[in-house]
Amino acid sequence: MAIGLGAKVTMLDINLERLKAIKHILPSIQTLFSNDFNISKELLVTDLLVGSVLIPGGKAPKLVTKSMIKTMKKGSVVIDVAVDQGGCIETCHPTTHQHPTYIVDNVIHYGVANMPGAVPFTSTQALTNTTLPYVLQIANKGWKKAIKENKSLENGVNLVNGHVVH
Repeated sequence: MAIGLGAKVTMLDINLERLKAIKHILPSIQTLFSNDFNISKELLVTDLLVGSVLIPGGKAPKLVTKSMIKTMKKGSVVIDVAVDQGGCIETCHPTTHQHPTYIVDNVIHYGVANMPGAVPFTSTQALTNTTLPYVLQIANKGWKKAIKENKSLENGVNLVNGHVVH
């Protein structure tokens, strides 16, 4: 959406294949390997930072430190989508829809936990669209055959016959 509105967008990630795929789909996006040097460099010119680190089952690492936030332009905005998992921005903490923002070092922070909760119908549609293919595989093949054929489904199995398997 930001690209469509004319913004210069940079995406940082540690997955080079993902960066290549994004660059193929959106050639105008700048992609960079995520490391302290590149994050620090980009924050000097960033108007809006969206932190969206996810470590399944774990706490998000603090990739943006307080000292990095101090280098950002006055009035810049940071949004920490990972705030539910501890956040990836050191200065960000969970907020509410009633009081969504606060300021640290002249940078506006937004850390509403459970952001999809603000748009329940849309988030339910997105979740349904994502999970329906898995549900159909299980329904059509049975769970045992479905998990043998799909590693993602297999990784999602936690209990079998009352025993923890993951």
